[in-house]
Amino acid sequence: MTSGIAKWVLRAAGCLGLVSAVCLAMPVAVRAADDAEPFFASLESLSPADREAKLLEGAKKEGSVVWYTTDSPQSTQIMVKAFMKKYPSVKAEYIRGKSREIADRIMTEARSGRNLFDIAKTSTETVDVYPEGTFATYKSPVMDDLPATMKGKNWASIFTFVRALGYNSNMLKPADLPKTWEDLLDPKWKGKILFDESSVPEVNALYARLGKDKASDYLDRLGSSGNLRILTGRNTISQMLTAGEAPLAVTVYPYDVESLKRKGAPIDWALLDINPGLLQPLSIARKPAHPYAAALMYDYLLSKEGQEVYAEMGRTPANPKAAVKNEREKAAVQDPRVIFENLEGGGAPFEVTTQMLDEKILKRSLQR
Repeated sequence: MTSGIAKWVLRAAGCLGLVSAVCLAMPVAVRAADDAEPFFASLESLSPADREAKLLEGAKKEGSVVWYTTDSPQSTQIMVKAFMKKYPSVKAEYIRGKSREIADRIMTEARSGRNLFDIAKTSTETVDVYPEGTFATYKSPVMDDLPATMKGKNWASIFTFVRALGYNSNMLKPADLPKTWEDLLDPKWKGKILFDESSVPEVNALYARLGKDKASDYLDRLGSSGNLRILTGRNTISQMLTAGEAPLAVTVYPYDVESLKRKGAPIDWALLDINPGLLQPLSIARKPAHPYAAALMYDYLLSKEGQEVYAEMGRTPANPKAAVKNEREKAAVQDPRVIFENLEGGGAPFEVTTQMLDEKILKRSLQR
């Protein structure tokens, strides 16, 4: 584990200091199931209606479900509220944080044998780092509707999105924008490009398209250029772009930019030659404390109803039955310049790309 990750492990052992959520204390009477997979497998023979009724009956007795998620604070709260409106007898508790925080928390719990989550929305860059047996093999009723690229043995993507170049449209016009990552090295951008510290997917995309050596060389030059201003939080970065504190950002969420644009903000987005596309893998714990409530919430998040809550927030749902609101990002998801991580193996090693980001970008920013 790299030095950059190590600090998160220390936080993950207790309440996450940078996570906007409640630190959970599990009731003494609740313990993790020995292995919930046989129970989950037994659900597959039930009709969707009978399955939901069985899960709801058990979930009422359990009383709560614990969700670890990398979603933003606002979207997490919206989804929790929607779930609890449908199932008011089940209290949805959550811990949210960035990819490293959630990954290290789950891994710390796995190593200590102290599993505290029921379901987890993780990230493409961390999906292969968890110990064997952390997540259950689970088939939700809607899994058959999902494209093959949106699901695996122990995960299903609840939505997709891209990260793209963000810019202040009062300061720059489309013709003035950098078109490639090489263009970002131009000295005219000295100190003018906002860059989020959690940009592992960007490194993954560069690694996938350029190969390890060329990606490493490029990041070396980018980190040495002095063009980047390292910050935390892409929502914060979008707000800074809107305020004119910088003309460019690598990279932002298009749905966030579109939301600000609708309010009249001078902000927009465009694709570079290489852009990370992100699946949002949802997994269920193999040893959940609340197996009925875990399956109930998992099924809800993938259902047409749950997916359309995400769509209202500008996400591109994985479930093809859910209506899409953000047509521009839906088109971008199909663009060949967008690279999605292969979650079933063959992708860039997490520790390698994380070390590239730490050593070539983040540490250099601290040294200046």
